[in-house]
Amino acid sequence: MLRFVSHKVTSRVYSTTTRSHVGSTASSWTTVVSALARSGVIDALHAAVELLNDGDKPDDASSALVHLLRVSGNHGYVSLCRQLHGYVVKHGFVSETRLSNSLMRFYKKSDSLEDAHKLFDEMPEPDVISWNSLVSGYVQSGRFKEGLCLFLDLHRSDVVPNEFSFTAVLAACARLKISWLGACIHSKIVKLGMEKGNVVVGNCLIDMYGKCGSMDDAVLVFRHMEEKDTVSWNAIVASCSRNRKLELGLWFFHQMPNPDTVTYNELIDAFVKSEDFNSAFQILSCMPNPNSSSWNTILTGYVNSEQSREATLFFTKMHSYGVRLDEYSLSIVLAAIAALVVVPWGRVIHSCGLKLGLDSRVVVASALIDMYSKCGMLKQAELMFWTMPRKNLIAWNAMIYGYARNGDSTEAIKLFSQLKQERFLKPDGITFLNLLAVCSHCEVPMELTLGYFEMMVNEYGIKPRVEHCCSLIRAMARRGDIWQAKKVIQEFGFGFDGVAWRALLGACSAGKDLKAAKAVAGKIYVYIVMSNLYAYHEIWREVSQIRKIMREKGVEKEVGSSWIQEQNVAIQL
Repeated sequence: MLRFVSHKVTSRVYSTTTRSHVGSTASSWTTVVSALARSGVIDALHAAVELLNDGDKPDDASSALVHLLRVSGNHGYVSLCRQLHGYVVKHGFVSETRLSNSLMRFYKKSDSLEDAHKLFDEMPEPDVISWNSLVSGYVQSGRFKEGLCLFLDLHRSDVVPNEFSFTAVLAACARLKISWLGACIHSKIVKLGMEKGNVVVGNCLIDMYGKCGSMDDAVLVFRHMEEKDTVSWNAIVASCSRNRKLELGLWFFHQMPNPDTVTYNELIDAFVKSEDFNSAFQILSCMPNPNSSSWNTILTGYVNSEQSREATLFFTKMHSYGVRLDEYSLSIVLAAIAALVVVPWGRVIHSCGLKLGLDSRVVVASALIDMYSKCGMLKQAELMFWTMPRKNLIAWNAMIYGYARNGDSTEAIKLFSQLKQERFLKPDGITFLNLLAVCSHCEVPMELTLGYFEMMVNEYGIKPRVEHCCSLIRAMARRGDIWQAKKVIQEFGFGFDGVAWRALLGACSAGKDLKAAKAVAGKIYVYIVMSNLYAYHEIWREVSQIRKIMREKGVEKEVGSSWIQEQNVAIQL
């Protein structure tokens, strides 16, 4: 029996008004489907479930069930949707492609991609909508490689991809910066005649090439487009901005028929990243309707370029200009105040947040925790953390970092244990970086430190970055395990990373271990510095020679292969 429980009634008990609204049995499904299609009223859902439980099948079952799934999914009735899936299987509607697509849409919307993929595999004849639903689901959830692999399967099938297929896969290529695969897909788009006449696909191509650093190709696509909309112009301006082609970006900006806020913000962001704050402010001053985001971009630029004092002065200017301060404005300026360690300013911004009703927002509260921690005011940081109505991982990480920064290993480890008990949160790379930092600076047993490192890799599947490696090196070096630390660098593939060797050399210095320091510097460190220097000047012959010497000396990095090579696929266009 299907059960539908809402805040009103259950599927077996619904009002007399509902029964009269639904009408006689003969016209019941027509009335219910009409109600679902019109407004998705809850009473119609109750009535539909009641009819199904009574064994009354609709004449056009596929259409009725599609409406039921759509409305149930939109209202968040996950359990009912899953029961409807069971009903579909039990009564032999699985072969209905339209119905299966609706189920896939529900699973994708509820972040159950594995269920969506399983359903897709069971479909006898998935159409292009089925393929697009799954490809876009993987891309939108950040699983770009899986989305690309699925698109390659689509290409090998009998189904012809459409514009939605290409927009999803081009977005994946852009995020992964795989320009050669994007170019292959571009060739297919040209063959299908979508490049010039389809504005959406053209815009995605510009964006993909821009994010992959292929500016010439981005400009070429833009110039060949028969029709251009505001998004097209913004895409080419953004591509110029990302690739530091400011003069070209300004030229396109001046050619643009009607620049909007997005266009101005892209230019502001480009000048900020070039640390040309005067030009950024000039663009801001010319904007017809600047928003908070426009101002925040410049404010963020000052903080990211470590110009914290200038950031606070700019924030003051924002306030004097009457700019509407939002949660991001406050969080950014709090980061600047934390770097300056100026408690009075921090208290003023805290008061400002209280006045604006923004102090309980997660981004502001997390920034306050960080600011108070960096100012050595752990009690205030703790008060902010424990009084937050809702805590995300950023807040937990900020508090663990606060304990780490202030050398309180006991509380940091205790808080990490509490985080592990959270049902909807799990530690990330930043969490473990903070935890390992505690271990490297405090008297934490080496067994526990290694346990956290192994937990990060084995239990949470987090690939160690060089920063994690450096913290582990420092922890080992504090206990005299210099050669074990050297082994860690080689085992995790950081043999060509100068940061890791500098950390080890610093640890040798701190431990006054001259013999180990000479071995590290003489056998490895010098080569890495020279290799990086030659690479910077693009003297590749010397880079190759130095790496050959490094291999001969036993500092060998495992040869890697790209994920796309492992798939052993190629698009035949």
